[in-house]
Parts: sequence; C-alpha cells; structure tokens
Amino acid sequence: MMALVQRRIDWMNVVGLHQWNETDYFGRYPRSYWEKNIACFLVGEEEDRVVVAIALYTEDVRWTRDGIYTGNLRGAAFYLHHLVTDPVCKGCGKQMMLYVEQYAIEHHVSLLRLDSAVGNLALERYYTDLGYTACGTCHDQLYHGVLREKLLSAG
Repeated sequence: MMALVQRRIDWMNVVGLHQWNETDYFGRYPRSYWEKNIACFLVGEEEDRVVVAIALYTEDVRWTRDGIYTGNLRGAAFYLHHLVTDPVCKGCGKQMMLYVEQYAIEHHVSLLRLDSAVGNLALERYYTDLGYTACGTCHDQLYHGVLREKLLSAG
C-alpha cells in the first residue's frame, strides 16, 4: 500500500497537484502506522498488484469540537481515510467507494465520514458527486481539510 501511495504522490508531482506530496505524508504516516492499522484497510488488486486501498475507522480525532468527540447521533459511523488509487486504474476509486457503502450497510453502519483537502476542487466535485456533504473543517499539522459525510439508507 505504501508503494501505491508513493505512485500517487509521484503522479501529484507530475500533474502539479498540491496535497500528499506537500504535507509530509510519510512523516505523518510512517511504515509503523501502516503495519499497526493494516486490519482497517480494504484493498483491491489487479494482477497481484494493489490498485486501490482505503481505511475504515470507527472514530476519528478530526471529528471533534473543542476536544469533545462529536460522535454520530444517527447510528454507527465509519471514518474513511487514505483512499488511494493507482493513477492508471481509472474508476477503481469509485468502485471502492460503492463497495464501502455496501460493506457499511451490511455492518449496520449508517454514516460515512471523510475529509478532503481544502482547495482541491476536483476532489471536492468527486465526493459531492458521490453524495458527500461538506459539514465543517479540520486542521491536522500541515493538512487543512473539509469534513464531509454521507447518510446511508438500507433500501
């Protein structure tokens, strides 16, 4: 997965996108982080190569106000992090996001929450098109994000 993230960072450098490549991503998420949290990741492979990955957590410190966890008054929530796709695997991110929705419903989770970088208009459109609503902001060291959520329905 770290190699996949590195491929995406290399792509960001080529296309001039300022996100993981400028926020000390591997300083913030070193190998020990990935090893500790590996069970939280869902991955998709093509020909024995990881082409998409995402982490699902049941809590997230970015969703606090004044140090108090906001929680989810509407039921269980998954907090999505590290959605990463191989730049040559078109559409696999959307496929993963649709899979996560079904996975959440099957596990009685009614809400998906994530954040995206402030100023990344393409990513903002991407998540809006997938049904995520902006509902706040967060700051985490060098990262400034927009908090987004999507309420799921079982039917």
